[in-house]
Amino acid sequence: MLGIFLRFNVFNKSIPVIATLVMLSACSSQPLSSIPGLGSGPDINFDNQYLRGVFNWWEASPAYRLSAGSNGWYVDVELIADGQPYDFKLSDSLWTPNNTCGARYNGQSPLLQTPLYLICGSDAQNLQFTPSTTGVYRFVFNPASGGEVQLVISKIGS
Repeated sequence: MLGIFLRFNVFNKSIPVIATLVMLSACSSQPLSSIPGLGSGPDINFDNQYLRGVFNWWEASPAYRLSAGSNGWYVDVELIADGQPYDFKLSDSLWTPNNTCGARYNGQSPLLQTPLYLICGSDAQNLQFTPSTTGVYRFVFNPASGGEVQLVISKIGS
């Protein structure tokens, strides 16, 4: 930092003003937080992503590979409402850290028809969804800001 002492004459009085110049170097920084819907989305190839969890033994099963739809990338899953949560994450077939998305904290629970923003990377934790009724549920994923992924779960059949 470089401080410069300046004097201005205001109403015939000298008032010292200290101006500080900050020299900026060419660098970039990560924001401490992101606002969903602003900025760039994650660099994820959704065509190679799978819904992986207890319902498929955490495997990258073809039936759980995301498909492109008019509202985003989705997969339909039949779930049984037995009061137990289904743990899951979104990932590619190799569990690549930058392509693995999940909860901010272990056990974070998405609600039906309510957008939830997932983080991607090695810090992503398991999500837990507990269906209230047995049926087919659609998991829809869309890129969001700050490297996040938006998830919306809806019930589409019984």
